Amino acid sequence: MLATYRLEHTPEHLVARTLSAWSIGQQASIAVLTALAGLLADVTSPRTALTVAGLLILTTPLLLPREDQTPQHEPEPSRSHS
Repeated sequence: MLATYRLEHTPEHLVARTLSAWSIGQQASIAVLTALAGLLADVTSPRTALTVAGLLILTTPLLLPREDQTPQHEPEPSRSHS
């Protein structure tokens, strides 16, 4: 959903750069978060690190953009066939 939005609003000549930057950022964040999880496991215990990682994963849906659930315009009145 977010990827589609981002690519639809990116000029065509910048799509390759956008995808490359996104890929590099994603791989770098995985490496950094894996290292942080390893440090947390070393300081506490592997079970604690896995619990923290699991709880963080469960909270990620809260970060997703939400659409407004209220209708943008009022429905048209129904027309009777008289």
